[in-house]
Amino acid sequence: MSSTWYIAKEYLKRLELNFEEQGRKTFSLVPQGRTETKQIEVFPGENWVTLTTELMDISHLESNERSSICEKLLRTNAKVVEISFGINKNDFIVLRNAVPVKGISYDAFISVYEAHLSGIEFFHEKLKDSILG
Repeated sequence: MSSTWYIAKEYLKRLELNFEEQGRKTFSLVPQGRTETKQIEVFPGENWVTLTTELMDISHLESNERSSICEKLLRTNAKVVEISFGINKNDFIVLRNAVPVKGISYDAFISVYEAHLSGIEFFHEKLKDSILG
């Protein structure tokens, strides 16, 4: 087990968040506040600590609708900083951001975590309606 895993766990404790360890590979936590999401996955990797959240299932959509969504997500990624939207292998729109392990600090971690929460809020308040519309 890497020291990154221990660091991520300590930072989550400092944030006073309820989280579960998922097989000593990732942490799952339920964010506080109005985020309209069930879980944030925190993955402490060798070079990055990555935060990922599934936001919306698009598996039921037609190919042309998915293409339109991909374009909107790419355009959004070009406008926002610290977060990025994408589509995972399970056909969910996801939000991801990461903090580099090299030089990691609590302040850097909390900044990325707060950016992630803001990204979730941005999706639900501004982006979701344009995708569904």
